[in-house]
Amino acid sequence: MPEIKIILIGGRDLRTIEASGKSLTGNIILGRDAFEVGRRTARCVKAEGEIHGRHVTVVDTPGWWWHYPVKDTPKFDMMEIMKSPTLCSPGPHAFLLVIPVDNVFPQVYRMAMEGHMEFLSENVWKHIIVLFSCISPHDDGSLKKHWRNWPDLQLVLRKCQNRYHVLNITDRDDCSQVITLLEKIEEMVAQNNPNYFEISKSVSMEDERERMKKEKVKQRILAVKNRRTELQARIKAEDQHLTDIQIVILGASWAARSSAGNLILGKTAFKVGKLRTTVCEVRHAEVLGKDLTVVDTPGWFWENTLEKTSAIDKMEIRHSVHLCPPGPHAILLTVPIATTFNKSYQTAVEEHMSLLGKDVWSHTFVLFTRGDWLGDTTIEERIVEEGEHLEWLMERCGYRYHVFNCKNHTDSTQVKELIEKIEEMVMENNGCCYEPDEKSNPSTELQLKMKKAKKDTKKRFRQKHILQELLKEREKKLSEIRIVLLGGERVGKSTTGNTVIQGQPFETTLDEGFKDQRRTSQCIMKQGKVEGCHVSVVDTPGWSASHLENAKEILRSVTVCSPGPHAFLLVLPLSECFSKKSEQTVMELMSLFGQHVWKHTLIIFSGYWLKDRPVEQYIACEGEPLQSLIKKCGNRYYELDHMSQIKNLLNKIEMMVARNRGEYFTIEKEEKKSSMSVFQKPLTEEEWNKREDELIERLLEAADMDLEGEFKQPTGRRRGSFNYIIPSMSGDSLSDSSSSIGVDALNPAFKVFQWLWHPRNKATSSGYETESTTSSSQHSKTEGIHDDIPFPQNHPSDNGTPKCTRNIREQKHARSSSI
Repeated sequence: MPEIKIILIGGRDLRTIEASGKSLTGNIILGRDAFEVGRRTARCVKAEGEIHGRHVTVVDTPGWWWHYPVKDTPKFDMMEIMKSPTLCSPGPHAFLLVIPVDNVFPQVYRMAMEGHMEFLSENVWKHIIVLFSCISPHDDGSLKKHWRNWPDLQLVLRKCQNRYHVLNITDRDDCSQVITLLEKIEEMVAQNNPNYFEISKSVSMEDERERMKKEKVKQRILAVKNRRTELQARIKAEDQHLTDIQIVILGASWAARSSAGNLILGKTAFKVGKLRTTVCEVRHAEVLGKDLTVVDTPGWFWENTLEKTSAIDKMEIRHSVHLCPPGPHAILLTVPIATTFNKSYQTAVEEHMSLLGKDVWSHTFVLFTRGDWLGDTTIEERIVEEGEHLEWLMERCGYRYHVFNCKNHTDSTQVKELIEKIEEMVMENNGCCYEPDEKSNPSTELQLKMKKAKKDTKKRFRQKHILQELLKEREKKLSEIRIVLLGGERVGKSTTGNTVIQGQPFETTLDEGFKDQRRTSQCIMKQGKVEGCHVSVVDTPGWSASHLENAKEILRSVTVCSPGPHAFLLVLPLSECFSKKSEQTVMELMSLFGQHVWKHTLIIFSGYWLKDRPVEQYIACEGEPLQSLIKKCGNRYYELDHMSQIKNLLNKIEMMVARNRGEYFTIEKEEKKSSMSVFQKPLTEEEWNKREDELIERLLEAADMDLEGEFKQPTGRRRGSFNYIIPSMSGDSLSDSSSSIGVDALNPAFKVFQWLWHPRNKATSSGYETESTTSSSQHSKTEGIHDDIPFPQNHPSDNGTPKCTRNIREQKHARSSSI
């Protein structure tokens, strides 16, 4: 072919390899430095040259984040990609899809890539060759081995009819790799009809729209410049320069809040990277002759509405403006340029800013972060292209905005200009800072919640110790564990399954900062060997409050891991709140399995969201709905992220199985409840087991009451300690007269019963009614209460004698006979 026209296209990575190597590929093809390397390609760039007897045209395009769906890619970038074919009219012969050869390629990459490619046209695949960029020689063997690890990459190659080429982007002297590539393009062109990619008519008519946008950009820049000139003149005339400036930084997750704070203060004041900010932090520094105070805050989860944001994050956001009294001069709302500002993002910003009150907008400044994404474009071009939703934000903030490139720490002018703009805003506000309503200060509430969390942590460890002692002779290492994952849509069930099995058997696209694009539609079981145990995990369809059509399939999970699961892991995301509505939905779906399911359920709090913050703080702040659910599950919960120790989770499951006497879950049948008192007939093994469970629950509650100091303490006993002898569930009885009891003395329930009645342990039995009650109301009033047990001062009584104690006296003879 005398002429070949090529378009380079591809994504960018968040992890190891940031760039795909498109620009370097173009330079290798043309044999010269035609494209700038080291700065992101922000707009389409065209270059030409005579290469090996052919006139070659190459167009470089902006890359998208590999895991971004089309809807999250900025509109400016999408328009540049869409119009790239117009730079090589009548159309390109080939699109080279550039992928780093050693890059990971999960399903989320493939789905995002397909969306971006088909944004051009559904017929684009006829003209695509996958180009694997590498920095060292690669043979076919190592390449195919890599493909086996990433089946989604194989799917992409199939869509391209297995057309690919490997290019060493560090070896410009090897002409043979370019000649081979051009020959592969010619072969593909010969097979296509038409032999070039046809440009859409709508794209070819963009010229007039481009002229209008450019004019609008000029007007925006001029208006902002004129207003700033006026404000600077007022500041100079009135000599109103600030000596100290107080700043609060707000924004969504992944909006570079902490990085912006470090750049402003000129030092590493806030942790950045994988460590998310979970609590407000205040830092100080002298910058450009001014005393700066910066408050960093937890970000809300991307596009989550206020309703979904966890209570602890909402309290921290409200608290932030009270940490620099009398109030901040500026609230910097960070918005990353690298993502689109659509309707859902607008809603998230509007609702979360409402936490600070309606007057907050006059003190708010939009700080566009990830400024390196701009390349050679301007922020005004981006604002105009994004359209109405970003325009709304500009209007709310009075067109106050600034751009930060947090990767460029040497450019002091961007901080200097920001401080000048903040001074101008303060001038607009007549020298006033934002003074929050003291009634909205959640400081006291936060302290109470943290105090409760600390107490709950102690309670958790105490109950764990008691259970371990009670069940130590029953607990054993399991050779097999069967698990069913339950939870709502997009909560990370599949990711949890992968963490448990320590691999990636479940397909998932859940990624940091973004929701998954694929939902589990049917039960899938995967297996693996973990800590010497054969683990089977069943992933189930997610449920939502709006539809229950997956109920039948969810219920089928029990039979998928026949004969039945040892544990249900109920997955809840830490990045979201757990409301009353959430509780109702969970209860409705769990009711499919019957009441028996709760004995086999353990709550998994998924995600990295809390980082170094105890999960008990999240539980304390969420309130009654979540705490009620945890109690329903026997206070069993575990925080799980990709760094978690799976051994600890398996130990928790083994303890739960031990408490269930080694039983696995089966669908229980409704049994007719007898109206006859349990004291009027012999007790079956099942009824004894039920009593044992109740007594264990009461023992745990008694330990909690002991922690609170709500009951009378024996003489010489230190408040807050727990030094009672914990009964063994097998072996010798505590009672000196156990030999006269007979065979029942060997029953674990009887041993706990004895223990609670023994004179030295009377103070621990509270008579607390747990959720596990028998069908007999008479029994639920009297079980585990001795007529000599002391009661709290405020316990309901009649003539000084508790009613339940009088009931026991009346039943004492019948009770002794039944035993």
